[in-house]
Amino acid sequence: MFKSHPRERLIFTKRKPKPRRNLSWLWVILSLLLSLMVLELLTRIVMDVAGKRKESSQSQTETQVRKAYRLKFVTETGQPYQTIGVDGTLVAQRSVSLGYQLIPNQKNQYWQINEQGFRDTEPISTVKPKDEIRIFLLGGSTAFGYGSFNNQETISEQLEAFLNQRVQQQKDSPQMYRSNSISGDEEAQKQALAKPLKIKSGNYRVINAAVPGYASGNQLAQLALDTLRYKPDLVIVLDGYVDLMLPSNQTAIEIPQLEKMLDDGPTYLRVYLKKSLQPLRDKVYLIRFIQDNWLSVKPSEQQVTWLLDEQLNNLAQYFPQDQSESQRRIARYFQNHKQMAGLTAGARIPLIIAVQPEITGRNPSRLTAVEGSVTTELGRDYIQKAKQFYPQFVAASKELARVFPYNVKTIELYPLQDEYPAPSFIDAIHLSPEGNKMLAQQLYYAIASSTKMQVVPTITKPDTESELQPQSQPQIQSQPQPQPQLISNP
Repeated sequence: MFKSHPRERLIFTKRKPKPRRNLSWLWVILSLLLSLMVLELLTRIVMDVAGKRKESSQSQTETQVRKAYRLKFVTETGQPYQTIGVDGTLVAQRSVSLGYQLIPNQKNQYWQINEQGFRDTEPISTVKPKDEIRIFLLGGSTAFGYGSFNNQETISEQLEAFLNQRVQQQKDSPQMYRSNSISGDEEAQKQALAKPLKIKSGNYRVINAAVPGYASGNQLAQLALDTLRYKPDLVIVLDGYVDLMLPSNQTAIEIPQLEKMLDDGPTYLRVYLKKSLQPLRDKVYLIRFIQDNWLSVKPSEQQVTWLLDEQLNNLAQYFPQDQSESQRRIARYFQNHKQMAGLTAGARIPLIIAVQPEITGRNPSRLTAVEGSVTTELGRDYIQKAKQFYPQFVAASKELARVFPYNVKTIELYPLQDEYPAPSFIDAIHLSPEGNKMLAQQLYYAIASSTKMQVVPTITKPDTESELQPQSQPQIQSQPQPQPQLISNP
């Protein structure tokens, strides 16, 4: 019988398996989850100690309002840009001449955009009705009415109501105002001069042409290429904040070019990840910490307007880094508004320039709890820089009124006086409905005191051919000049 060789028996002998490590993937997953929970807890503790934690939870309504006012940029075919970090509801599209503009015929529960791209419920024709007095409001998100629950709460709608109520009051109580025709008698003239002048009669319509994020460069293009063709009787520009924050090497706000973003790999990755994690931001503080510290985009790398970054504690980085940069931004602001003044003067249209309110202009002792939390989140560095640089834009606007004394009126809305209702601010620059109403009243007083919007009476004395001129009006400041009180609030 054939016997196998000992070596062969060794080869075919069944080997004992080596002992394996008892590695449990379930345990690894559980350990990872536990580690993340510990990190989340530590992050919350650190943010609490540092004073940077927001309100524990914001209502669903507030979240909806914020999303409703975020811009959503789309391509020419209507497809959203996937590389932009903020994706909202208010749809905008690139414009070669304006930088970008709102898409016509949009509507949600908080705002409505008409077929011309203005925040209005009705369309506006280039053919102006005979009895209509048109006023255009240009500006950024504050003028647009960011945070308002409907169109009626915006500055433009409330200003329109004030003006039309004034016209009605002039009809109902003509004895309160200076007559259209005054006797040449000295005593009659003295009595007439004690009364305010009437404003022009007609149907006042205030068109909200503001676009969130716009700087003065965008507004200049908008005025020259779009607004003037609607034949406005007066133009209001409410701005300043975006020009303060926008680097001097940029002439206006534009949306990013897809090609530029793709060429910058690291920035593209950070923006993409930040956008992907956004739904978890308000629920997971570890995600918030990662977004703010590791995925933040520096101003020099930012391809989108800084206004799309809603985190208040990030805004301080956009201020001018030194006085020379501040002066360049002021010069850009001045030149853009100077050209606006030239365009409106050539068309014989009065121009009102208002430097918009900003929360650091409010008396700290008058801040409500909500406003106090806003300033706390903005941080000390932001507050110091705002108080340093913002008044310089106010001075620039006053210089514009000096250069164009017959056409330009300026309103200083920074700092706010204590008469403003509280709370006026919902963040650094956006106003509550009560704040919008007070600002609309300031604009109303400015319009009512504008000689080009007033009815100048004539003297009926036979040997007097001159017209009775209105009383000289001092420069409008943050406190309005005395005007007749309206019978009831609009």
